Amino acid sequence: MIFRLIIIYFIASQMYGCEQSPQGTPPKHFPLDQEPDQEPTETNQSSLLEEDELSVEARIEKFIATPPKDDTRITYKGYQSIKPPAWFWTPPKSQVVSVNYVVPSIDENEHAIFSVTNFNKGEGGHFTENVTRWKSLFRSNDGAPVKPTFEVLTVNGHDAVLAEFQGEYMGAGAAWHLKNHSLLVAEVREPEGNIYFKLLGPSSTVNAHRPHFINVLNSMQPIPPTP
Repeated sequence: MIFRLIIIYFIASQMYGCEQSPQGTPPKHFPLDQEPDQEPTETNQSSLLEEDELSVEARIEKFIATPPKDDTRITYKGYQSIKPPAWFWTPPKSQVVSVNYVVPSIDENEHAIFSVTNFNKGEGGHFTENVTRWKSLFRSNDGAPVKPTFEVLTVNGHDAVLAEFQGEYMGAGAAWHLKNHSLLVAEVREPEGNIYFKLLGPSSTVNAHRPHFINVLNSMQPIPPTP
């Protein structure tokens, strides 16, 4: 109950408080929890799934990540969720990210990206601080500050928070922006630390896969011990 009251208070302050315009461009890769630091310039690059210098095989070796043995489950640091059948695994670009999945587009736009990030207890920052950083990655399609929406969910038996951002995404590359994009971020608090679930991509695809994202949260449970 206390957690819900805190969230309700925070949502009210976000919806009716003064907004600051985001500044600059965030870094090139996931995770999204970093602030931009310079003005964008024009470029022809326009994809969340941009190829970096490392091949898929090299990324697997560098980050010691391999495809899951069970393709029906998404596994992340002692927990698992049911994987939507259409999503397919791809190597994380950062050691901070536990897992990455490509979420297929429903139209002519690019695909979306799903990721899970685990933090130990006391790490990862406070939810309100993270919301400020995520807001800095977006502005409206007309250039105005964005106002995220919030929802309190029950995940793995206790409260979790879902934040949603829509507009022009300014964090997909070093120098380019993408309009009509959305970010869903759920913070799940477990005794051993916080888990962040993120879905980022064109709004049309994110909206279409939103029920699958919610099902990933609803199906979260500890991985059963090996007999």
